Amino acid sequence: MAAVVETISGGNIYGLLVLTAVLSLVLGMGLPTTANYLVVASLLAGVMVELGSAAGLVMPLIAVHLFVFYFGLMADSTPPVCLAAFAAAAISRADPLRTGVQSFLYDIRTAILPFVFIFNHELLLIGVTSIWHGIMVFVVSLIAVLCFASATQGWLMIRTNIVERLLLLVVMTGLFRPDLFLNQIYPDFASVNVGAFVLDELQVKKGLKVRVHTTWETEYGDRFRLFVLTAPGGPAGQKSFGIKLAKDGGRHNVGYLAITGPAAKAKMDFGDIVTAIDVEQTGRPPKELVYPIVLSTLAGIFWLQVRRRCREL
Repeated sequence: MAAVVETISGGNIYGLLVLTAVLSLVLGMGLPTTANYLVVASLLAGVMVELGSAAGLVMPLIAVHLFVFYFGLMADSTPPVCLAAFAAAAISRADPLRTGVQSFLYDIRTAILPFVFIFNHELLLIGVTSIWHGIMVFVVSLIAVLCFASATQGWLMIRTNIVERLLLLVVMTGLFRPDLFLNQIYPDFASVNVGAFVLDELQVKKGLKVRVHTTWETEYGDRFRLFVLTAPGGPAGQKSFGIKLAKDGGRHNVGYLAITGPAAKAKMDFGDIVTAIDVEQTGRPPKELVYPIVLSTLAGIFWLQVRRRCREL
């Protein structure tokens, strides 16, 4: 049985990613490529993995390192210390700051890619099962990048209006993160009663994930912890995971841990308060069902652009 556990003091995963991107830009300013990677990876990658996992997002280490390295390199074209833009301005004899601002605006069109690495691991060929699967991922990602570039640059076949930009962003999100739309209809995890977990009444298929949400009281406030455990098959409760919960008023505290049990190996601790338990759902439709819907929307945007272009001509 595999287990993953990390700690977080609250907050939003999207806010975490944005702050990490900003810090990577700041730390990467004025540094050469090798030093840039060493600085951002050593200072930010470990923290990002820890906090992201505790928020419920298991991030491959290669995705995290690519994320911080990408934004660290973007510092070369981000004012006020944009060395690459200053070098280009010296060659073209243009204004350095204006060149830096323009280069940053051009770079925005690909700024979505590092975020996609985090949420959609298939772009890094993680979980790709065949060559056709890889080709589909490549084509879908290319279309999504084009949609994001059109939305941020304001141009597709002709200049885009506000409605078309918003629709392009929706299409981009559906292509990059189809599970985000699918979760609104069929969530990937379903909450279960903590009492059923205590009584070992949960029946979970082998290999499915069971998420245990806990809090840990400190003098600085509650610390939130998430444990992602793999079900052994059959009853998935405190016995199978080597844990015993003691009811204290209206909450369940960790009162016993088997030394060799999955919960102890995941570094669950005595006194942790279990607040919720989620079980991975079966029979979930494939996320690729979202692709035809968003591609139809993209076709509608092209149709609107063609009509408006014909009227202008």
